[in-house]
This record gives sequence, structure tokens and C-alpha cells, in this order.
Amino acid sequence: MKNNDLKYKDYTDIEYYNNGAIDAVIPEEGNPYEYQLKQNKNYMNNVALVTEKGEKITYEEFHTRVDEYARALKLKGVNEGDRIAVASANTPSGLYLKRALYKLGATVCAINPIEPTKAMEGDIELVNPKMFIGVNLFSKKFSTVTKRYGTDSLYFSPFDSVKMSMKEKTLVNLFMLYKGCYVFGSKKKLSTYLKNGNKKSAEIITDISNQSDYISDITFTGGSSGTHKGVMLKGKGLSAVTRGADYVLPLNPGDTFLGNLPEFMAFGAFAMQYALNRSLTIHLTSKAMPQDFADELYRTRPNGVFGGPIQWNAYIDYILKTAGLDDIYKQYKKISKMGVEEQKHFYELVRESLSKIDETTKEKLDMSFLKSGVTGGEQLTEKTETLTNIAFDSLGSNDKLYNGLGMTEMWAPVGVKRGNLNTDGTIGHMLPFVGAKIVDPVTLEELDKGETGILMVTGPGMMAGYYNNQEETDKVITYDENGIAWLNSGDIASIDPITNEKKFVDRAKRSFVCGVENVYPQQIEDLLSTIPEIKESVVTRIPNDNLQYVPKYHLSLVNSDADIKNLEDRINTLIYGSLGEAKLPHYIEYHQEGLPKSANGKLAWNVLQAKDNEKYASDRLEREINTKTLKI
Repeated sequence: MKNNDLKYKDYTDIEYYNNGAIDAVIPEEGNPYEYQLKQNKNYMNNVALVTEKGEKITYEEFHTRVDEYARALKLKGVNEGDRIAVASANTPSGLYLKRALYKLGATVCAINPIEPTKAMEGDIELVNPKMFIGVNLFSKKFSTVTKRYGTDSLYFSPFDSVKMSMKEKTLVNLFMLYKGCYVFGSKKKLSTYLKNGNKKSAEIITDISNQSDYISDITFTGGSSGTHKGVMLKGKGLSAVTRGADYVLPLNPGDTFLGNLPEFMAFGAFAMQYALNRSLTIHLTSKAMPQDFADELYRTRPNGVFGGPIQWNAYIDYILKTAGLDDIYKQYKKISKMGVEEQKHFYELVRESLSKIDETTKEKLDMSFLKSGVTGGEQLTEKTETLTNIAFDSLGSNDKLYNGLGMTEMWAPVGVKRGNLNTDGTIGHMLPFVGAKIVDPVTLEELDKGETGILMVTGPGMMAGYYNNQEETDKVITYDENGIAWLNSGDIASIDPITNEKKFVDRAKRSFVCGVENVYPQQIEDLLSTIPEIKESVVTRIPNDNLQYVPKYHLSLVNSDADIKNLEDRINTLIYGSLGEAKLPHYIEYHQEGLPKSANGKLAWNVLQAKDNEKYASDRLEREINTKTLKI
């Protein structure tokens, strides 16, 4: 490696990349905007952004507008080191705003504009920003929050950078009035400062900070309790992670990219900055919901796109419906009830059915435009990965789905399964500049390859820490004997001894010890999903005086009249034969109404665990009272 900062090179997967990656150097620029400007230098005439109306903005125009926004924000009082809360959208004006704040050396505190008011108040209170800048479509909610904390605020229209007819402007204004959005005076409008800023000299723009420790972003993430923490991320780290992705993704300057993930989440912020740094042509969309994913994919026909498993599930729905495979679609919706062999047969049926669709439909669903489809943000199931890859292969794409493992504390991605280049079911190799090792959950001693333990990661993308929360920072960042800082990912994983690929097993905060063995609930749940009678399952832990903890199975069944004794016999046989005695259920609870789910549709294992904890505490108190009574 050429870069002397990469002291942890022995832990990287760099040898599994091409020679370009082996010789790669971590960007020296401490400010992500400075690095982007450098990367765009030879592509200023290329199209940077394409709006939903089809307007095209070149990279030269992009940087001109960033300068204008920087002058406007400087006039408003934004200075280097200021924390600025930003609630924006993936529109040209939203992109200019964030890069202008980088240019001034301010710290962007990304606020989710659709999150509940209470959560927004918590974020604002946590970082105490100098100013709040948000899109005016949500100004009613924003104003309530900023007034409470006395934060100076500034508003802008997400359509400021898009040409609109008078009719369209009128409709937008009527919509805002209907939503109860406020009408602000000139001092509250970013457009006022943009007009004044355009008349001023560029000299008022602060020189771009080149400090390697510049905190460009504070992104909020929930811990195990759901309480948000502010993750302090370095601008140099963002540049390093996007540079590493250059060697992972087969995209080149001038290729097209769907900018669908919002920048208020780390995955979305990384995706957008990667596309800008790579000088791609970004098709912007305001339709970021999963149900819009396939429509936007085929509308823009990008060479690259990022999405979570929920987006790719929606894509599978779209393919099966559009192909007219109604019977296949009905079976697909019942796939969780199928056994292993039945699922394999179903996959082949999907492949065979897609091969027989008519040419008109096949042309409509053609995927030959896609070089790289990426998933991340949550665990990818075998079902989603297999069916997406079948669709890609049947409809003209030359590669498989890329599957990334990431975390906010590392600027999102740390490892990526690179389509055909890596083994299905793995998370592939670590990105260039990222080091990894597997350690014992208790001693944190490094384990041999092939053993299962905690995934520890390191690299320039690592957070500086949690804002004003050293106690939580110290829980996840440790230093080895060589002074290298390691982040505890909270994931249970293993490293293949031959290929060096990483495999995700479970989240560590769910794992527990039964006797002397580690229990990983996800492993059990994956096996339970192969039993046709079981619709959904969640494994929780129950304290035990002799074994520390024991497994409890929460099950939702397909039919309420199932033969429970026969079912439990088969469960015990399957789990004992595959995972061993420690993973067998000590308790089973059946849920006739189905298992609880979170707002985004995931099984809410934490809700069930909390109820079990409460019940155990209550039962234990009752036992103690009864014991004391007997002694008397």
C-alpha cells in the first residue's frame, strides 16, 4: 500500500481487488467538497443532475450554484465550525445547500423531515445547532421545533432550482396553504440571501478547510434503547469511503445513477456523494418509497442504483405482476410457508416462467441497462437475493445483486458482496481502506478464520465518536496494542478460511450464552422458516439460574388447527440436528394474531424481548415473596 496512514493493512482484503486498488491512496483532502471538486475537474461539461422534469445541470453549473449558496449562507452568518441542522430532500437545491455548508467548513446535522416532531426535538436538543435550514413544505412542523429551542431558522423551496410554470407554482402554494405551512418574511427565506449573495464578491467565501479532523456531518442513529445518538463523521472519511467504492462498483464517469435514497440517512448520504465524486449523471426523484422503486428504475434506466431489501422485494413484486405471472405471484406471497425443497422448485419455476414471457413484455422489463444494483441497510434474505438474481439473469443484466454490510458509524459501507465475483449468501470482502477481524465477544481476543464472533472494523471512515457522549463512544471503540482504533460493529460474523469472504450471522445484541454455548437467534429463525406450518418466528432469551439464558420461541402459525405436538417434535429434531442442544426451546409461545412489527414492517423482536423481560421480573418478584412467606 502506498498510503502510510493504512497501518492496519494486514487486516484488509485489498489483495482481492485489482492492481488499481492495491496502489490506491486515501484522499488527503479533509473537506468532502474539496475532494469532489478535484474529482469533477475533468468532467465539468458532463451532466451532473437530471431533474424529474428532465432538466439537465452540468457539473460546471453545479459548482457555480454551490458557490452562490455558500455566499448566501455566509451572508446569513454561517461560519466554519458551526453546527447547522438541515432537513432537506434529494433536489438540486438540497444538494447545493449541503455542499455549500461543506465549503464553508460547517457541520451538517441531517434531520429527517418526515420523522415525528418529538424525535426531531430530541435531535435538535442533542446537537444545539446554530441554525436550522429546512424545506418549506414541512415548515409548520419545523417552526414548532425551532421556536421551542430558540434556533434561528431559514427556509427554502425544494423547487428553487427547477423551472416551473405559473400553474405549477400556484399548485405548490395551494398545497402549502392546505398543509398549514407558514408564510415567512424575507429574513427567513434562503432565496433572499441568494439574490443578495449573487451581487457580492466571492471573497466572502471561507477557504475550504483541509483539516483531517474536520467533522462534516453529525448523523443520528438509534441505540438498543431507541434513544438517538449523534454520530460525528469526518469529511475525510466520506471521501475515503467513496474512493474505496470506486474499486467495488463497475461504474465510470458519465454513467447514470438513480438518486433515490435520502441524504438524511448515512447510506443515502454516502450513495449521493459517491455518485457526485464519481462524476456520474444522477437522476433525481422525490419518490423514495419502496412501492415507487421499480417505476423509477424503469423510468430512468440507470447504470447504478442503491436500495434496501424492501426496495428489491418491491422490484420482485413488479416483475411478477408486469410479466403476468399471477399464479407465480400468489405462490411467491406464500414462500415463507414452503419447505427447502419446495422453495428450490419454486425458484426454478420462476426462472422457467420468465424465460417464456412474450418479447414485448421482455423488452419492457429489460434490465440490460443495469451494471450494478446494490442492496444494504438491513439483512438480505435468501429469498430476496435469489429471486432478484433470477430476474436479473432472465431479463438481460450481466451481474448479480451487490449486497453491502454497513453501519452509520463507518459512513455506511464496510463490506460488499460484488455480484458474480463473490459467493452468494456472504457480504463479500471489506472495501479498500477498511480492515476487519473477528473477536471473542467477551475477551475481544482475535479468533481464527472460520470461527464465529464479533466483527470489528477499522479505517478512515470510522466516526470520531458520539456527540457529547464519551461513555457510549468508549463502549464501541477500543484500541489494540498497536494503537489502532477498532469499532465494535455489533454484528456476529465469520471469515471463510479459504476465500476470506465475510458472512453475517446475527446482531450481537440479540445473541446470548446458554450454558457455555453462544446462541444466535437469527440462525434458529432461519431454520424455523423452513417448516411449512410456521409463518413467522422470533427467538428471545429468558434468564436461567443454571444456564445464564435459555431460548424462548415466539411462533405465528399458518393455520391455527396445526398438530402442535407433531410440530414441536419436528422443531426439536430440526434444531437439535442442525444447531445442537443449547438452541432447543425451553419455552414456546404461540401468537394467533401474528407477531408484532415495527413501523417499517420488520418483526419487532425487541418488543417481544421487553415483554419477556417484564414478565420474568414480575414472576421472579412473586417467587421471592412466596419464598420469604414460606420461611416465616
